[in-house]
Amino acid sequence: MRPGQIILVDCEGDPTDIERSKLVFRGAEKPALVPDAVPADLGGASATTEE
Repeated sequence: MRPGQIILVDCEGDPTDIERSKLVFRGAEKPALVPDAVPADLGGASATTEE
């Protein structure tokens, strides 16, 4: 892995046969359409305070 890469996960075999299939992880260049960070609401804007 290098900075700026994302992790791609492939399934080799039948994904419903968890005893025989395996996951393969590899690094790949991040496509331009993939954001650097996912927008997240951490509760600051929608949180209410109780007094």
